[in-house]
Amino acid sequence: MIQSRSSIMVIFGKTSRGYFACMPDFNVGCHLVNFNDIFWNKERLTTVLGVIDGVTVAYALLHLYKELDYPEF
Repeated sequence: MIQSRSSIMVIFGKTSRGYFACMPDFNVGCHLVNFNDIFWNKERLTTVLGVIDGVTVAYALLHLYKELDYPEF
């Protein structure tokens, strides 16, 4: 759960087709590249969530990537 102006629940993970993020409360989801590719992820997330929420989620995923030392597959 990302505490922001919208309190966004994000479900993220990896499938055989790559990474994804879903925001069920907004009825949206999208494919991502690596969690540390902020440019691509912001573009994809702002398309489905809008600018403020999309940027918020992109940077939250980047922060988690760095904190958890998330491995790239």
